[in-house]
Amino acid sequence: MRSELEENGYTIREEVYSKEEVGQILKLIADNKIEQKFGVREFLIDHPEIAQKVFTERMLAIVKEISPACDKSIKSIYFDKPPSANWLVNWHQDLTINVEGSEDIEGYSNWRVQADRTIVQPDVQLLESTFTIRIHLDDCKKDNGALRVIEKSHTLGVIEINEWVKIKHGVEKICEVRKGGVVIMKPLILHSSKRTENQEIRRVIHVEFTANELPPGLKWKEEVKF
Repeated sequence: MRSELEENGYTIREEVYSKEEVGQILKLIADNKIEQKFGVREFLIDHPEIAQKVFTERMLAIVKEISPACDKSIKSIYFDKPPSANWLVNWHQDLTINVEGSEDIEGYSNWRVQADRTIVQPDVQLLESTFTIRIHLDDCKKDNGALRVIEKSHTLGVIEINEWVKIKHGVEKICEVRKGGVVIMKPLILHSSKRTENQEIRRVIHVEFTANELPPGLKWKEEVKF
């Protein structure tokens, strides 16, 4: 799995969560009245009871297989893409992290200081050390907003998207996943998703991980230890 992730920029693992485990997560989402919200940031740090259900032994075994020294998540988002609030996501890379603090650090750019957090683009080394696990709470098919990736594009560094879309060089793959499965991806891989076309919902928990630490003066805004 690790070699496939490093080579292609993504991989899929089915049956990471049982139907019962997915049901427990969905119940907590409903209990917290967030099932009708289409994008919830700082998801796990604000809902530790859900984090406990997310970080199962099977999930943590995958994390350790990819990065044996990793002991934390650094960002999490809950996505819901129901037919009533449908949207597409254009091709992009995930280039920013959420931190506390603001320092003049070599390789860190595009600072955006907000009331509740600071958003910054870190150096490429940190981005390359990071990986994302997208937990699927519903069956995700080609026609209900499955993630699309450009295979191996994570090896190209930070890409100028406006130039890339003129040629769209690369092999596009569609990441269809069953409920309880996960997509594991590198943040530098080009990815997108289309609108839902089959009137079925697509709920996903997006969690980012790294074993690396931040430079002095910065702290992770959403660090969840496990």
